[in-house]
Amino acid sequence: MVGIVTLALAGGCTNATGGEATPGPTGSVTAPPSEEPSDPPSSAVPTTDIPPRPRDLSLDGVKPCSLFTSAQLAQLQSQLKIDKPPRVHTTGDHYKAPACLLEQSREPFHSFDAMLVTSEGIEPWLSGNRNVDAWLVSVGGYPAVDYKLKGTDDAECATSVDVADGQQLIVDLIPLERADYHQLCRMTEQVATMAVQTLQTLR
Repeated sequence: MVGIVTLALAGGCTNATGGEATPGPTGSVTAPPSEEPSDPPSSAVPTTDIPPRPRDLSLDGVKPCSLFTSAQLAQLQSQLKIDKPPRVHTTGDHYKAPACLLEQSREPFHSFDAMLVTSEGIEPWLSGNRNVDAWLVSVGGYPAVDYKLKGTDDAECATSVDVADGQQLIVDLIPLERADYHQLCRMTEQVATMAVQTLQTLR
Protein backbone atom coordinates (compact mmCIF):
# COMPACT_ATOMS: atom_id res chain seq x y z
CA MET A 1 0.00 0.00 0.00
CA VAL A 2 2.67 2.49 -0.97
CA GLY A 3 1.16 3.52 -4.28
CA ILE A 4 0.28 7.05 -3.20
CA VAL A 5 3.90 7.93 -2.54
CA THR A 6 5.06 6.27 -5.73
CA LEU A 7 2.43 8.03 -7.82
CA ALA A 8 3.07 11.39 -6.24
CA LEU A 9 6.81 11.19 -6.73
CA ALA A 10 6.48 9.93 -10.27
CA GLY A 11 4.09 12.74 -11.12
CA GLY A 12 6.71 15.46 -11.37
CA CYS A 13 9.15 15.83 -8.52
CA THR A 14 11.65 17.88 -10.48
CA ASN A 15 9.29 20.00 -12.55
CA ALA A 16 7.22 22.65 -10.84
CA THR A 17 4.62 22.38 -13.58
CA GLY A 18 4.01 18.72 -12.79
CA GLY A 19 1.63 19.50 -9.98
CA GLU A 20 0.70 22.25 -7.58
CA ALA A 21 0.44 21.49 -3.90
CA THR A 22 -2.24 23.47 -2.17
CA PRO A 23 -1.89 23.99 1.59
CA GLY A 24 -4.99 24.60 3.64
CA PRO A 25 -5.88 25.79 7.11
CA THR A 26 -4.56 23.86 10.04
CA GLY A 27 -6.87 21.03 11.08
CA SER A 28 -7.08 18.97 14.23
CA VAL A 29 -7.18 15.24 14.71
CA THR A 30 -8.55 15.63 18.21
CA ALA A 31 -11.96 16.56 16.83
CA PRO A 32 -14.82 14.05 16.94
CA PRO A 33 -14.72 11.42 14.17
CA SER A 34 -17.73 13.03 12.52
CA GLU A 35 -15.79 16.22 11.73
CA GLU A 36 -14.33 16.49 8.25
CA PRO A 37 -10.60 17.13 7.73
CA SER A 38 -9.65 20.45 6.17
CA ASP A 39 -10.16 20.83 2.44
CA PRO A 40 -7.28 21.84 0.17
CA PRO A 41 -8.25 25.28 -1.22
CA SER A 42 -8.04 25.36 -4.99
CA SER A 43 -6.43 28.79 -5.21
CA ALA A 44 -3.92 28.77 -2.38
CA VAL A 45 -0.26 29.51 -3.07
CA PRO A 46 2.16 26.66 -2.25
CA THR A 47 4.08 27.24 0.95
CA THR A 48 6.62 25.56 3.18
CA ASP A 49 5.87 27.86 6.13
CA ILE A 50 5.52 24.97 8.56
CA PRO A 51 4.75 25.64 12.26
CA PRO A 52 7.44 24.59 14.75
CA ARG A 53 7.19 21.12 16.25
CA PRO A 54 6.92 20.80 20.06
CA ARG A 55 10.19 18.85 20.13
CA ASP A 56 12.19 16.57 17.86
CA LEU A 57 11.17 12.92 17.71
CA SER A 58 13.96 11.21 15.81
CA LEU A 59 13.03 8.07 13.88
CA ASP A 60 16.61 6.77 14.01
CA GLY A 61 16.69 3.24 15.37
CA VAL A 62 12.91 3.01 15.80
CA LYS A 63 11.27 -0.28 14.87
CA PRO A 64 8.16 0.50 12.80
CA CYS A 65 5.65 -1.71 14.59
CA SER A 66 6.87 -0.57 18.01
CA LEU A 67 4.87 2.61 17.28
CA PHE A 68 1.62 0.81 18.12
CA THR A 69 0.96 -0.46 21.61
CA SER A 70 -1.31 -3.37 22.43
CA ALA A 71 -3.95 -0.94 23.68
CA GLN A 72 -3.76 1.09 20.48
CA LEU A 73 -4.02 -2.02 18.32
CA ALA A 74 -7.11 -3.05 20.28
CA GLN A 75 -8.57 0.41 19.64
CA LEU A 76 -7.78 0.18 15.93
CA GLN A 77 -9.45 -3.22 15.80
CA SER A 78 -12.56 -1.84 17.46
CA GLN A 79 -12.78 1.41 15.50
CA LEU A 80 -11.20 0.62 12.13
CA LYS A 81 -11.54 -3.19 12.07
CA ILE A 82 -7.77 -3.66 11.75
CA ASP A 83 -7.49 -7.23 12.94
CA LYS A 84 -4.38 -8.72 11.33
CA PRO A 85 -1.11 -8.79 13.31
CA PRO A 86 1.14 -5.83 12.42
CA ARG A 87 3.81 -6.73 9.89
CA VAL A 88 7.20 -5.07 9.35
CA HIS A 89 8.37 -4.64 5.78
CA THR A 90 10.33 -2.27 3.55
CA THR A 91 8.38 -0.11 1.14
CA GLY A 92 9.01 -0.61 -2.54
CA ASP A 93 8.53 3.03 -3.41
CA HIS A 94 10.95 5.93 -3.81
CA TYR A 95 11.82 5.98 -0.12
CA LYS A 96 12.62 2.28 0.46
CA ALA A 97 11.65 2.99 4.06
CA PRO A 98 10.97 0.62 6.95
CA ALA A 99 7.23 0.39 7.56
CA CYS A 100 4.56 -1.28 9.65
CA LEU A 101 1.62 -2.71 7.73
CA LEU A 102 -1.78 -2.71 9.46
CA GLU A 103 -4.52 -4.63 7.65
CA GLN A 104 -8.18 -5.63 7.76
CA SER A 105 -9.01 -9.27 7.06
CA ARG A 106 -12.56 -8.45 5.93
CA GLU A 107 -14.21 -5.96 3.61
CA PRO A 108 -13.41 -3.26 2.74
CA PHE A 109 -9.88 -4.73 3.22
CA HIS A 110 -8.21 -1.43 4.10
CA SER A 111 -4.51 -1.52 4.87
CA PHE A 112 -2.34 1.23 6.32
CA ASP A 113 1.41 1.66 5.94
CA ALA A 114 3.18 3.56 8.70
CA MET A 115 6.48 4.52 7.10
CA LEU A 116 9.58 5.87 8.84
CA VAL A 117 11.25 8.19 6.33
CA THR A 118 14.65 9.55 7.35
CA SER A 119 15.76 10.90 3.95
CA GLU A 120 13.58 14.04 3.83
CA GLY A 121 11.01 16.00 5.80
CA ILE A 122 7.49 17.08 4.90
CA GLU A 123 8.52 20.23 3.02
CA PRO A 124 8.54 18.68 -0.49
CA TRP A 125 4.82 17.85 -0.24
CA LEU A 126 4.09 21.58 0.09
CA SER A 127 6.64 22.78 -2.45
CA GLY A 128 4.38 22.72 -5.50
CA ASN A 129 6.77 20.36 -7.26
CA ARG A 130 4.84 17.15 -6.71
CA ASN A 131 1.67 15.96 -8.36
CA VAL A 132 -0.42 16.18 -5.21
CA ASP A 133 -3.03 18.27 -3.49
CA ALA A 134 -1.51 18.92 -0.05
CA TRP A 135 -2.53 20.94 2.98
CA LEU A 136 -1.29 21.51 6.52
CA VAL A 137 -2.96 19.77 9.48
CA SER A 138 -1.96 19.05 13.07
CA VAL A 139 -1.33 15.54 14.38
CA GLY A 140 -0.80 15.11 18.11
CA GLY A 141 0.37 18.72 18.30
CA TYR A 142 2.89 18.24 15.49
CA PRO A 143 2.71 19.95 12.11
CA ALA A 144 1.68 17.54 9.40
CA VAL A 145 0.49 17.36 5.81
CA ASP A 146 -2.46 15.51 4.34
CA TYR A 147 -2.04 14.84 0.64
CA LYS A 148 -3.64 12.97 -2.22
CA LEU A 149 -2.93 12.52 -5.90
CA LYS A 150 -3.76 15.81 -7.58
CA GLY A 151 -7.32 16.06 -8.85
CA THR A 152 -8.60 12.89 -7.17
CA ASP A 153 -11.33 12.90 -4.53
CA ASP A 154 -12.00 9.25 -3.75
CA ALA A 155 -8.85 7.22 -4.35
CA GLU A 156 -6.37 7.87 -1.55
CA CYS A 157 -5.02 9.91 1.35
CA ALA A 158 -1.72 10.04 3.20
CA THR A 159 -0.76 11.89 6.38
CA SER A 160 2.87 12.91 6.84
CA VAL A 161 4.03 14.19 10.24
CA ASP A 162 7.01 16.52 10.75
CA VAL A 163 8.76 14.65 13.56
CA ALA A 164 12.35 15.89 13.15
CA ASP A 165 14.58 17.79 10.75
CA GLY A 166 14.75 15.84 7.50
CA GLN A 167 12.42 13.12 8.80
CA GLN A 168 8.73 12.34 8.42
CA LEU A 169 6.32 9.70 9.65
CA ILE A 170 3.91 8.83 6.82
CA VAL A 171 0.69 6.88 7.19
CA ASP A 172 -0.88 6.15 3.81
CA LEU A 173 -4.03 4.41 2.68
CA ILE A 174 -5.25 3.46 -0.78
CA PRO A 175 -8.61 1.69 -0.55
CA LEU A 176 -9.58 -1.21 -2.80
CA GLU A 177 -12.93 0.52 -3.29
CA ARG A 178 -13.51 4.21 -3.92
CA ALA A 179 -14.10 6.29 -0.80
CA ASP A 180 -14.27 10.04 -0.21
CA TYR A 181 -10.86 11.40 0.71
CA HIS A 182 -12.29 13.12 3.80
CA GLN A 183 -13.08 9.69 5.22
CA LEU A 184 -9.68 8.33 4.21
CA CYS A 185 -7.83 11.28 5.75
CA ARG A 186 -9.73 10.86 9.02
CA MET A 187 -8.41 7.32 9.22
CA THR A 188 -4.79 8.12 8.28
CA GLU A 189 -4.76 10.97 10.80
CA GLN A 190 -6.10 8.65 13.50
CA VAL A 191 -3.40 6.05 12.87
CA ALA A 192 -0.70 8.74 12.64
CA THR A 193 -1.83 10.27 15.94
CA MET A 194 -1.40 6.95 17.71
CA ALA A 195 2.07 6.49 16.20
CA VAL A 196 3.15 9.97 17.31
CA GLN A 197 1.83 9.39 20.82
CA THR A 198 3.87 6.22 21.13
CA LEU A 199 6.96 7.78 19.51
CA GLN A 200 6.94 10.43 22.24
CA THR A 201 7.27 7.71 24.87
CA LEU A 202 10.23 6.21 23.01
CA ARG A 203 12.12 9.51 22.82
